[in-house]
Amino acid sequence: MHLTQLASLATTAFLAASLPTPSSAYVPSSRSALASRRRRSPLVSPPSARRASAVEASLRDDAGDVANTATPRSPSVIETYFAAFNDRDYDAALACFAEDVSYHDTIFPDPFDGKEAMREHLAKTALRLPDSFVFVVDDLAVERDPGTGREVKVGTRWHVESDGKDLPFARGASFYTVDLASGLIASGFDVPEPAVVKPGYSTLTLLAVASQVVAEPARAVPWLVWGAYMYVVFFSDGILPGANALALEPRTWEEVRDLSLNFFLVSPALHLPFSPVVHPMLEGIFNLLLSWAALFAGFLSDDREDKPNVLPMLPAVAGMQFLTSAFLLPYLATRFPEEGGPTYREDLPPVHGALGESRLLGPVLGGVGAASIYWGLFARPEFGDFATRYASLGELLSIDRVGSSFVVDLVIFGLFQGWLVDDDLRRRGVEEGDMGALKFVAKYIPFFGLVAYLVGRPALPSRKELD
Repeated sequence: MHLTQLASLATTAFLAASLPTPSSAYVPSSRSALASRRRRSPLVSPPSARRASAVEASLRDDAGDVANTATPRSPSVIETYFAAFNDRDYDAALACFAEDVSYHDTIFPDPFDGKEAMREHLAKTALRLPDSFVFVVDDLAVERDPGTGREVKVGTRWHVESDGKDLPFARGASFYTVDLASGLIASGFDVPEPAVVKPGYSTLTLLAVASQVVAEPARAVPWLVWGAYMYVVFFSDGILPGANALALEPRTWEEVRDLSLNFFLVSPALHLPFSPVVHPMLEGIFNLLLSWAALFAGFLSDDREDKPNVLPMLPAVAGMQFLTSAFLLPYLATRFPEEGGPTYREDLPPVHGALGESRLLGPVLGGVGAASIYWGLFARPEFGDFATRYASLGELLSIDRVGSSFVVDLVIFGLFQGWLVDDDLRRRGVEEGDMGALKFVAKYIPFFGLVAYLVGRPALPSRKELD
């Protein structure tokens, strides 16, 4: 699906109880009257962007407007909702809805029925919608109760902006009812520009990724490398040796099977009967690569409850054992940076704390990597001395897509192994400019520099120790 089409879908996912009322009891009675009421005021502004609230915007009448508000009034429940949402106060925003609210956002297959469903929807949306997104009302219409003057129905046409720029294909209309007795939002219905499928939260995820690249152009680097990697390794012909993945070449899958059976060299080292004979240098490259991929488990603290990333890190590290750079690069491109102070050990999920903060992680995986290099140089003497086995490795790689892709992965790991180091030190309370030597080693010495970093970095602070 085209990215611009995704933009239109994402707008409705966050109108899960949205759209403010106009400032007066004015109700357009014709198209011309409605056109005269047209305005462009932001409905939801991130704290770092526009600070004019929906209440302030609604109390300003253009010179040509027809209005009957002679004195200031209290904000409506919908205006209160947007004021809370503007401050990212989701508890206050949720309080604007009736207990039995029914909200139908048409990019989702089913409506959200009840306040608890809205609570879950707001929580999921809060993790995905970029702060730069602003909802802008183009037209508003309100029907009020004749006896009380309170709003009972609200209709609007809207579009979405990001950093003051209109998002293409990001327009829609929404309709709301307000419970007369409680004054809370009773129902809502969103109609965005049409979509072929109902993508739900996946739309917001994709747009969050796109907005990250716009805000931080450096994120485009791992995305571009990932795109080139996926094409060259899996789909191209003639760039790397061997057949592409779609050819399903039997020899390729046999090689993958044999290397997997010799994972971390356990089977051949123990002389297990099912251990296949594989070129020792290819085995060494394979196991060095996987031990390098496993070293990234030392950064599991980068993903936790108070800092969830688009792609969770634990599945990414697990996926790297199978598809290496195909998982590493998207994680680097989509993760959120550290913005707060130190991270405490108690804030980590149990697996993240036990595995990622283990002092054994670096030495054990460093030992596997060193053993892999030794194995490639000296194991299986029937493959000859270094010159002989190196020459035979070259012949193998000249026809082998799997083996040549391992070399590509080693280069990518070397280029990107330092991308997580600065934020990791920030989590540990290390000030900018401190521990420069360790930081240099971690970023610029392939594999063993990362091993040294995991051994030498300070531990995460603990609240128990502070107490």
